[in-house]
Amino acid sequence: MDKARYLQAIRQGCVDPWAASVLWKSSPSAPPAPDYKGAAESTASGNLEAAKQAQQANMVNQNTPYGSLQYTQDAVSRFGGNPSYSSNITLSPTGQALLDANNQSSLGLAKLQSGAEGRVEDTLAQPFDQQSVQDTADRAYKNYTQRLDPQWAAKEESERARLANQGLVSGGEAYTNAMRDFSNARNDAYTQANTASIGTMPQTMQLASALRNMPLNELNALRTGSQVTNPQFSGSPQQQTATGANYGAAAGQQGQYDQGLYNAGVGQANSFNSGLMQLAGTAAMFMSDRRLKSNIVRIGEHPLGIGIYKYDIFGRHEIGVMAQEVMDVMPSAVGLHPSGYMMVNYAALGGVHG
Repeated sequence: MDKARYLQAIRQGCVDPWAASVLWKSSPSAPPAPDYKGAAESTASGNLEAAKQAQQANMVNQNTPYGSLQYTQDAVSRFGGNPSYSSNITLSPTGQALLDANNQSSLGLAKLQSGAEGRVEDTLAQPFDQQSVQDTADRAYKNYTQRLDPQWAAKEESERARLANQGLVSGGEAYTNAMRDFSNARNDAYTQANTASIGTMPQTMQLASALRNMPLNELNALRTGSQVTNPQFSGSPQQQTATGANYGAAAGQQGQYDQGLYNAGVGQANSFNSGLMQLAGTAAMFMSDRRLKSNIVRIGEHPLGIGIYKYDIFGRHEIGVMAQEVMDVMPSAVGLHPSGYMMVNYAALGGVHG
């Protein structure tokens, strides 16, 4: 018999503490925790080694008519650590000549571009002259009227003479109608002249815009124009990414393992408490703590002077007493459950439970 278990069963209010201590089943020892950290580091080491192999497989030396591209391992890396490599390009005489020509061309274009930028700055520093568009239209209309004015003055004099020769005088109906037609024709001629002068405005606007944009177009041509092409080699392979040790995942798995141990301990404790409850029930020990009850209604009085109540507990409707009240008048009939709640030995009270 386990003395510690026996004493614990007595404190729990069990009717047969000897049986509780003898039948107690100890939980098996928890298995050792897997070495998650070691597994993560081994995985990372394998990934790094695979990345090194892939890197070396991708570094292929190249030889072209323009020159050669060679990979060499740096001397420092040969003494340990991750390997590092250098990429060395050697141009043929023709390739070197093309590179020199391209550099010279780039320098020349850079100087031209600098001058073009200055012209653009000067042009944009001045606001766009929209008034010149209206001035051009006004001048065009004036040129039209300089020809129309003498022509229509002569026509008017000729028309008045014609009407006079026909015996028509000013103020008469025929004379008035004739002069009205003459005025309409003259107005149409001047309207056409005005319309023609307005038609010059889009062209003038387009021309002004073209002049303003010319420095910009020159600069853009210098920036985007065709240049000498350098010898081309395929890009150097990129270092393969190797995943490091995932300590976050390892810690999470360790936490899950620890949580599993905790859950197992809780399950064992619950199983033990459930057994104690069953043993307590054989001694008429029932949970009777006021804190566990609801819908409490006093329906009578016990001979000890405490109340008798009906209430709900653990989803059941029951009748009984309150452990806190029993504690005041008969402490020997009250026990403390491992959960911290009070139990009452109803047999000591003479029943009154159901």
